[in-house]
Amino acid sequence: MITPPRDYTILVVENNQFNIELLLSILIQHDYRLAAATTGKKALRICEEITPDLILMDVQMPDMDGFETAKKLLKNEKTRHIPILFTSTFSDSKNILRCFESGGVDYISKPFKKNELLARINTHLSLKNLREQLETDRDHLTAILQNMLPAEVIRSLKNGSFPNPRFVEKAAVLFTDFKNFSDLTHKVGSNESVRHLNQLYFVFDKIVAEFGLERIKTIGDAYFSVGGINTTPDNLYLSPVLAGLKMQEFVRYYNTLQTNIRWELRIGVTIGPVTSGVIGYQKIAYDVWGDTVNFAQRLESRADPGQVAVPEHVYQKIHDQVEVSRLDVLDSSTWGRFKLYQCKGISDQIPASQISKLQRMDPESMLHEVSDKKSILGRIFHLPGRTEPD
Repeated sequence: MITPPRDYTILVVENNQFNIELLLSILIQHDYRLAAATTGKKALRICEEITPDLILMDVQMPDMDGFETAKKLLKNEKTRHIPILFTSTFSDSKNILRCFESGGVDYISKPFKKNELLARINTHLSLKNLREQLETDRDHLTAILQNMLPAEVIRSLKNGSFPNPRFVEKAAVLFTDFKNFSDLTHKVGSNESVRHLNQLYFVFDKIVAEFGLERIKTIGDAYFSVGGINTTPDNLYLSPVLAGLKMQEFVRYYNTLQTNIRWELRIGVTIGPVTSGVIGYQKIAYDVWGDTVNFAQRLESRADPGQVAVPEHVYQKIHDQVEVSRLDVLDSSTWGRFKLYQCKGISDQIPASQISKLQRMDPESMLHEVSDKKSILGRIFHLPGRTEPD
């Protein structure tokens, strides 16, 4: 017997037909959605079709008593969290103890007292709602932390210890920015420029992840990612350069879709020692810093739009696998004189596995995927389907 759906579903499992009718007549007045079963086996079948918010479980039933039925419900992942309120004419402490040992959250003695019955039901539905809200809040917090912090840092925090800074002897650092971003923002407006950045950064995230890097942060129109700290690139020297070249390929495709603006991406890549960790007192921020990061940023500032700038020690590791448009020799008060190679593409010496990876990341498909994805905030908080601000 099932009434039209309302706010909560209560399953009444009762061997006595008179008690079933009595319980249903009381509960239907309070807009509960109701289902009834006269045996434990029927109750289990109903729970396969619907998921009650609460179960009123008779202890005495012919084929399978309430204790055994409750134990089976607890073993099922789908039903193990449903609060079970046992009902029985037995009020001795031994049977009441068995109710709780079998997984029940409460015990109601027969004959039923209407006000007591409703009060206990309301209490346990409220507790269920509170528990579900706490679980939702926990899931939101976990999702936010996973987006902000590496898994190793989260594990350390959960274990009650503050994560120590981590030094890595060799990490890949990739730094990008758009040469003409200020002009673009002035031309199309701040909202429209942010909409473009959302689309571009979504694809950048996908590209760097494919090549074993992770985005650390964005700073305005600058995009900063690393590999070799919490991730393991296939090739520490080649992978970030291939990621940069794929970014440039995507930006070239993206520009073909624009009518009045053109994006000019500069990228710098280097390899060297870095330190990573959680910093800040007011807001949690995972960051990576060190001379290598500063050098990558300097390389990016001297990169030609459409190219990936790398220093001598990186180029020597990949020289037979990339094509270079030109070599610059620069002077710096910090790093002295250094060579900078402008990488424009790949050579025929690239491993087949890397070529396959590059081919899989089709710019048109990646851009199309942006429209099918919600932003991280949309996914965490189930916001309406917009990936970027209007």
